[in-house]
Amino acid sequence: MWRSRRKEGIFNEKKILSLTLSAVLALGATIPARAAAETYADGEAHTIGVIVYDSDSSEMEMFSDYYRDYIQAGFPVKFIFSGKTTNAEEEIQYIDKMKEQGAEGIISFGGYADGLQDIIKECEKDEVYYTLGSNTISDENYEAVKDNPWYMGSVDPDLEDVYQAGCDMTEYFLDKGAKNFVIMSGGASSGNRLHQVRTWGMLNTLEEKAGLTLTEEAETLSATGEVTKLSSEDGSVQVTICPGYTELDGSGLDNLSTAFADGNCDALMSAFHVSTYLDKIADKEKEQNSNILVGSIDSFTDGNYELFQKKDMFGNAPVDYVQGKYASEAGPAFAMIYNAITGNPDAVKEDGQAVRLYQGFWTATNEKDYEELYGYATGIYENAYSCEDLQGVIKVFDESATPEKFKELTESYTVEDAKERIFD
Repeated sequence: MWRSRRKEGIFNEKKILSLTLSAVLALGATIPARAAAETYADGEAHTIGVIVYDSDSSEMEMFSDYYRDYIQAGFPVKFIFSGKTTNAEEEIQYIDKMKEQGAEGIISFGGYADGLQDIIKECEKDEVYYTLGSNTISDENYEAVKDNPWYMGSVDPDLEDVYQAGCDMTEYFLDKGAKNFVIMSGGASSGNRLHQVRTWGMLNTLEEKAGLTLTEEAETLSATGEVTKLSSEDGSVQVTICPGYTELDGSGLDNLSTAFADGNCDALMSAFHVSTYLDKIADKEKEQNSNILVGSIDSFTDGNYELFQKKDMFGNAPVDYVQGKYASEAGPAFAMIYNAITGNPDAVKEDGQAVRLYQGFWTATNEKDYEELYGYATGIYENAYSCEDLQGVIKVFDESATPEKFKELTESYTVEDAKERIFD
């Protein structure tokens, strides 16, 4: 069992003067055509492909905007964005198209585990470098591809941090006096490891801190495919696990309706976003005439920013707690690929082996905190991973760039690290 470790992250640094506002290349009819990027004084812009798992996802939009609106304005680079991908075969098709459009490297937010080795083989055939932008890679896959010169590595959440995210939110709501919980476990029952580990942390914390009686091990219960009711021995704490997504097959929405029909709710904790079912939460609040604390392990997206600005019928923000990734955590993946396509993979790799680096989450529990952190992740003049920060680990801009420096920057995401760098 993982132990609690508390981490928060933020950087803050002035952005360098923009070189130009480059534009996104079109991929056939899938992506709207945009103007071609300008020629920079130092030569033509490099082309990098970005594999998108879902262009409608607020998290994916967050990462794409960071590349399109911030990185592309500060570096001689232009990005090609794929359409939606759901499996390795589709990703490979887009990689081939991107190569035809001049892509020298690929940053993937897909990285489908069951086909990753085939994806890397395709990149080797196409002679394009590849990195996972914010994905977890298994030990088996890593061992199989780590020595391939075209695979640069991954930047992903440490599973201990993912587990701790579930623990932290649960402790927060317990401290607020919550007794009746609904847990939205999302894709935990269908193989989404991140959702499952977050739910696992929630259940263990409820057992340890609130006396919840678990009918099976927390790890097993976290992956249940059925609406599952649990309680403490004296009945003072009630928990309902609701599996399923709320967009694809709708099972998550049906399960939430089942849970809400069974009694009052003090707190809803989601292992993913909450935006698609806030109306159901509002209806339940009206029915029971009391507020529901709402927490989400999601991302610092535009949508969540807007939610913190709103008020529900009780004068509270519809969301009380957000923990998750932020836009500029995608910065190091860009630096990794940029080093590779400019002939300096050794500024990232040691002994030719692909890297596995880890980043944690930020947490906001009120409008003021969210607005501050969101600003650092998306700002034009201040940004968590600024262009200047990234230039310091890219060898064509800084000869002192080394794998050690790259790892240090990538994994230095806490508030304390940022403040030390900002104010020194």
